[in-house]
Amino acid sequence: MNHIGLYYFTVAAEELNITRAAAKLFISQQSLSEHIRRLEKQYDAVFFTRGGRLALTSQGERMLSYAREILEADRDLYVALRDAGQANRIRLNVGMTSNRGNVFLPAVFEAYRRRCPNVVLSILSGNFEYIEQQYQLEKIELYMGMSSNIRTRMPADLLYRDKLFFVLSRVLLERTLGDGSKAFLRAHCRGISLPEACRFPIALPPTTSTLRLVFERCFSKDSLHPDAVLETADHDILFDLASSGVCGCFLSRELLYRKLTAAGCPKDILILPSSDLGELSGFCMVYRRENLSPETQALIDCTRTVIADTLKTIDADLAAVCAAQAQPEKKGTDRL
Repeated sequence: MNHIGLYYFTVAAEELNITRAAAKLFISQQSLSEHIRRLEKQYDAVFFTRGGRLALTSQGERMLSYAREILEADRDLYVALRDAGQANRIRLNVGMTSNRGNVFLPAVFEAYRRRCPNVVLSILSGNFEYIEQQYQLEKIELYMGMSSNIRTRMPADLLYRDKLFFVLSRVLLERTLGDGSKAFLRAHCRGISLPEACRFPIALPPTTSTLRLVFERCFSKDSLHPDAVLETADHDILFDLASSGVCGCFLSRELLYRKLTAAGCPKDILILPSSDLGELSGFCMVYRRENLSPETQALIDCTRTVIADTLKTIDADLAAVCAAQAQPEKKGTDRL
């Protein structure tokens, strides 16, 4: 069934901007407007207010709800009929960075398996130069990675913004600050600045990374001279050094959460959200908008939903841990 008009309408309704919607769909504004007019004529309805800022009418809001259901049902029907009519499984090739992907992949696979049981996902891991090369050669249908590394001209969907936490052991805190340790925790349980983090020995990302460039600008602005004990992009090494009391380090929330929930995690690890590094870059998904297969669209939908739900849990749990650390009666960080 051809629901291209419905699809164009949903994009315009979600963007509420004809210019952005047309660019996202890789069609002209005139063509998009014509599709919407045909749809309005077909249903004898008016979906958008005319003149002034674009907005949905009450009919448009109702249409958007039904259009989403119709498009999802159509994709599911297509996949179900293909699964029933083919003896061989369908293969979908996906590129992903190992560190980020490992956090979300199990839940994404589970959700996608329920929706597309006849599809085999083939995951290609590697550095961004290799992954993007494979994408340009059309060896993979889509890939995911940090926005600071994505260089393709294809549009990228932002899945989430990165958030950093400063990680150190209670041993290092007390060795460095002594009697001032408890006051330090209370003062910084909701956020620690880079200058405050540099009061401790610290492990830094390599000089080639985007995050290191941000650090260097802060060091220069505040005339900081951190006691850098190591430079590495290996998150496992960073966490091990921090947990052993050698130094502190910055980790992204999802990688930190995976470490804190792992068996055998040290209980005296302290985590403090960064207050001045901000949301530096985003985790994005890159795919070709034209001729998007139902299987690929289903994976995109599952990934968005799983990541959004997972991050809600991560944010709530990490916030609870940070708050608990500041309580006088707490001797160590509660396990998640």
